[in-house]
Amino acid sequence: MRRGPSRLDLVICAALFAFALPVTLRSDEAGAGTWIDSLVLAAVILPVLWWRSAPLAASAALAAGSVVSAVPTFAQFRLGAAIPAGMLIAFSVACREDRRRALAGLALVLAAMAFVGLTESVLDEEGGAAGMVAFTFPLCVGTWGAGRVVRSQERIADQIAERGRQLERQRQQTADLAVEVERTRLASDLDAAARVHVREILELAASAQRSLGGDPQRDREAFGRIERIGRDSLNELRSLLGVLRSDERAKLAPRPTLAEIDTLLAEARAGGRLVELEVEGERRPLPDGVELAAYRALQHALVAVHGGEGAPATVALRYLPDALELEIRGLAAEGSAVRAALAAALARVGAHGGSFRAETDSRHRVLHVHLPSIEAGGWGG
Repeated sequence: MRRGPSRLDLVICAALFAFALPVTLRSDEAGAGTWIDSLVLAAVILPVLWWRSAPLAASAALAAGSVVSAVPTFAQFRLGAAIPAGMLIAFSVACREDRRRALAGLALVLAAMAFVGLTESVLDEEGGAAGMVAFTFPLCVGTWGAGRVVRSQERIADQIAERGRQLERQRQQTADLAVEVERTRLASDLDAAARVHVREILELAASAQRSLGGDPQRDREAFGRIERIGRDSLNELRSLLGVLRSDERAKLAPRPTLAEIDTLLAEARAGGRLVELEVEGERRPLPDGVELAAYRALQHALVAVHGGEGAPATVALRYLPDALELEIRGLAAEGSAVRAALAAALARVGAHGGSFRAETDSRHRVLHVHLPSIEAGGWGG
């Protein structure tokens, strides 16, 4: 978005007018111009108003102004305004435009300097246009070169800053994935602990029931053991649940579902990745755990693949009669975040009785997710 002239631009224009205008008004001196020359002097000064906001347009305006300002007598003074204006515009066009447009702006500024030299009254005895070229061209080219150096440094600084932001996002993503893997592992441990201890309690209870009344001492030992196992189980479950609760975010948000898959893909595209979605079968609501597992698995998978120009990543979502399938294809990403993402997806899908498979060659990666649409059990969050 282009900005209008700033106060600094107005001050520069006023300073140039204050320097050049008195000479054109002194018509009694040799080399001085007429009052008309004073009016058209604005043609080489006003382009400075856009030297920062639209430098290429300012270059074109300066070139046109050098011609317009020469029309009254073709021998008037505007050297003191044209040279500073040309240097400012040359510097700005080099800083703010790409190489092709910057060169075009420099050519326009040099053309303006050459034409001013042809029609400048005070240069009649100072080498004329050749003297003007010899003096102003090195100045303008030098300031243009300085502008390119500044542009290069700014671009390097921007790239470093962007790289820093990317690394910070990657660190945060890796940390989030590590938390997700740990939470999934704890949920699996919780499920396994409950199953093992409950099974052991049931076996002891069944054994005690069969021998009930035959040996009171043995019965007391069996029921005492059942009590100890029950207490140990409760303590272990409390410990695991405490870890899970401590990892909850301060502000709870609704658990995502596949209805928000378009938002997830839009976030990936906003980060510069090309992603396309294909849906097969009729969309239908699935059990909450399956919806969440599929959403999280896709979220992790998008870390492990990316799309480039002409080779977008694709996400195929298939609704089968008794299952949900996801197939994610794209260019293979690498790094610790990718390894953590794949581990998190595997743990998440496995906790819901599904399967997760990754196929990777030298450049491409295909991820397959299969989730039963009727949950066999599991934990999610």
